[in-house]
Amino acid sequence: MEQHIKPNDTLTVSIKRMGINGEGIAYDQKLAIFVEGALPGEEVEIEIKDVFENRATAMTKNVIKSSKSRSIPFCPVYETCGGCQTQHMVYETALAHKRDIILQSFDRYMNPKPNPNVVKKTIGAVNPKNYRNKASLPVQKLRGKNVFGMYAKNSNHFIPIENCPIQHEGINQILNTCIHLMDEYQMDAIDPKTKRGYVRSLVVRIAEHTKEAQVSFIMLKKSSRLIDVAKALMKKEKHVVSVYEVINGDLKKPGFFTDEMELILGKETIIERLNNQSFILKPEAFFQLNTEQADRFYQEMRRLANLKKHEVAIDAYAGIAPVSHYIAGDAKHVYAIEIEQQACESAKLSLNENGISNVTVLHSDFKRALSGLREKKIDVMFFDPPRVGLGEETIYLIQKFKPSRLIYGSCNPSTLAKDLQLLQKDYQLVETVPIDMFPYTALVESVSLLELRR
Repeated sequence: MEQHIKPNDTLTVSIKRMGINGEGIAYDQKLAIFVEGALPGEEVEIEIKDVFENRATAMTKNVIKSSKSRSIPFCPVYETCGGCQTQHMVYETALAHKRDIILQSFDRYMNPKPNPNVVKKTIGAVNPKNYRNKASLPVQKLRGKNVFGMYAKNSNHFIPIENCPIQHEGINQILNTCIHLMDEYQMDAIDPKTKRGYVRSLVVRIAEHTKEAQVSFIMLKKSSRLIDVAKALMKKEKHVVSVYEVINGDLKKPGFFTDEMELILGKETIIERLNNQSFILKPEAFFQLNTEQADRFYQEMRRLANLKKHEVAIDAYAGIAPVSHYIAGDAKHVYAIEIEQQACESAKLSLNENGISNVTVLHSDFKRALSGLREKKIDVMFFDPPRVGLGEETIYLIQKFKPSRLIYGSCNPSTLAKDLQLLQKDYQLVETVPIDMFPYTALVESVSLLELRR
């Protein structure tokens, strides 16, 4: 269908709501226009970038009528970096819009639509800055100096960063020390023009409560100077207790960790504490990036489940089993299901460290694990899947087992709503609690309780 607007057109629109990527959404003759940098309630002059069959994208040229919720971004590279999407919005307003995004998803994908009151107010962060406990950032050698940074949104354009205001302050300090030591010992990052150099990326994780830090050098190839850099790093940064080398030689392949991974100096793991429990973390282990909000996330899962001492639970997509740790004391037994071997080993280490004996870790996919548990009565199932959600096969297995309650931790409102649409044949949505795990970004996390229809 031929559209009435085309690229480079300029027009004035009113912004009606916020989209899932933090952009403002306006309408022109029923065509949705996604406008970068615009806020709901604003009147803006825009320039059309791209036009598709069912939508268009645009840039803000001029804000004619500004929202009261507009704020000045606190990061100097906010406009170019793309790592955050809502720094130009007052934090409390962003929390309200995140709840609205969940409601929009329910309205779009669910029929019958749940009562809006089931979606509660978003639980915001007490400290919405300096919350990221892990950074995985590319490094480059530019104009004779090593720098760390980010790639601009949807591009290969490298944006140097000196101090990221949403990263833990300790991570910013460690990253800068790493860069200075790389300069000092002439262990260069990759030069984007010549493709020469050694270091591709730096991955730094810091434990919020123990302050232990772990550094992984993601290398294009080995460097004999890394051991000297590692020794100097641990001498300068006393919190760094673990340094790894990871060889990742394929520049076209995204990601960080490979099988070619070696402990260079220090100990294999660091320890984080949550819920008065210890979690033993290796560099590649998944752990929520916001420690304080992760605690609230798991506490909400526990509250909504309201487990009884005689009940048996499944913790699916368990990872290193933080959910199992939180609920073990409330249940008779928990089966933690995880497909990755390394995560299973880490889960067992942490469970043993905390003296938890009523959790069985199953190295398996969900289908195979359920087959082995078919003689068990499962009362509650916990899910915290990736962004793709549960999907039809998993939902079919849930409906076959029919546990009395489901606890669904989601990081994607769209896939949550699609899954709930399939589940509501047998389950009633009781409550959804949005939790702001990633302040100043457009990402929306939530925990939902579903009860089996009687």
